Amino acid sequence: MMDSLVCGVDVGSTNVKVILVDRSANTVWTKSIPVPRIEQTGGIVTDASALVVTLEQLIIEGWHATGAKNPLGAIAITGVGEDGIPVSVDLKPLDFAIPWFDRRAEKQAAQIRELAGGEIRSGLAIDFSRSAAKWRWLREYHPEAMRNARLWLAITDYPAAWWCRTAFMSETLAARTGCYDVFGRKWLPAMLDTCGAPPLPRVVAAGEVVGVVERGSLIDSGAACGGTLIVAGGHDHPVAASAVRRLNQHALVDSLGTANLMYDEIKNAEPRSDPYLAFSVPALGNGGTACLGVFEFSAALEPFRTRDSGVALRSFLAGGRLPGKPSPITDTLESLERGLNPLITSKPYGDAHQLRAALEAGCLYARRMLEAIRKTGSGGTPMYAVGGWARSEALLQLRASVYGEPVSSVDENELTALGAALIARDSIESPVTQQVFQRDIRVIQPVAEWQEIYERQYLDFRNRLEELTEQ
Repeated sequence: MMDSLVCGVDVGSTNVKVILVDRSANTVWTKSIPVPRIEQTGGIVTDASALVVTLEQLIIEGWHATGAKNPLGAIAITGVGEDGIPVSVDLKPLDFAIPWFDRRAEKQAAQIRELAGGEIRSGLAIDFSRSAAKWRWLREYHPEAMRNARLWLAITDYPAAWWCRTAFMSETLAARTGCYDVFGRKWLPAMLDTCGAPPLPRVVAAGEVVGVVERGSLIDSGAACGGTLIVAGGHDHPVAASAVRRLNQHALVDSLGTANLMYDEIKNAEPRSDPYLAFSVPALGNGGTACLGVFEFSAALEPFRTRDSGVALRSFLAGGRLPGKPSPITDTLESLERGLNPLITSKPYGDAHQLRAALEAGCLYARRMLEAIRKTGSGGTPMYAVGGWARSEALLQLRASVYGEPVSSVDENELTALGAALIARDSIESPVTQQVFQRDIRVIQPVAEWQEIYERQYLDFRNRLEELTEQ
């Protein structure tokens, strides 16, 4: 198996990505395609069985393309944190997976908050995105599926569990349910009871071998065999951060995907509530606590994707430097209120000036999250940006100017999937035989004149943000 490739999979909010890596951690093949979704009354959902087929096809395509002679040595999957499905005793889906960004469970989230109070040991606030809220919604609207459920599986873990016929939940995904004690590393029975949780599988840390591939077209094609290990992965942002921290163990990671998530790990953290922070378990199951700041970055930019906006979002970000000059603080604050109010955000609007103001508001909000993380005792530095939006040097230059410090970027298009592949590689090679993981790094410096303006604006922005948070 030492000569076998390993596979990392990233089940994202928008796309699924597969990467094949050799024993030296060199990327030999990668591909990204849209997540297989279907329309359902109430919104789009994910068919777990279709997801398995899609991933099998991608993995087999990549394995053939590399000309590999041996089956894959190991597979690990990372992805979205809250989505999941009830399954039967033989792990067949009993329902579709509702995406984390679907807001249908807002009422149920409010009910849980009222009934359970502030359960700070879960490390995060209960909102519509949590598995807890979706469980309560499903009990009300899809009672048969929940009544017949023998287990609940995270959609990110599902393909791996299906292939090895073994139910499990990656610990960083358990932490996203809203019902897991991230400080004591155990479930919270009162929270599970309040939200009507179905039976849950055993929780495992990233890197734990949960089985081997036992069925499916991976076996039939030769891409996998009975010796191909299935390794627990977990939540996508922390797994991407784990790849960066292999390059620099002190890095603070600014993950820019559908959501913007800032990530660092600290040795000790007391349970507490903070509107700008969530707490979780470290990406690779180590001791200590993970600190996360989360902002719905893509949602705040959604109006600029419409035909009516008159702004080509990606072309606006494609240059080496953002066009225009810093917006007046009044425009940035207006964009902040739009970004925090989904009813306003959903309305088409926008020109290039408003787009820049929206990007600035997102970056200034990220600075507030960064400030909160560093107040926990985090010494994370330097800042590394990862994720799809990190490919825009213009955006990173803006963020560096708002933060007042350089931002580094790793030369790897699919860093999250790579993080999963490296976890898979760990399972078949000892630290002694592993070759050092390396990637090129580029450093983006602040624009001096912008930095000065944003430094002056930040206090006004933060004060208005506190007012909105208290409302």
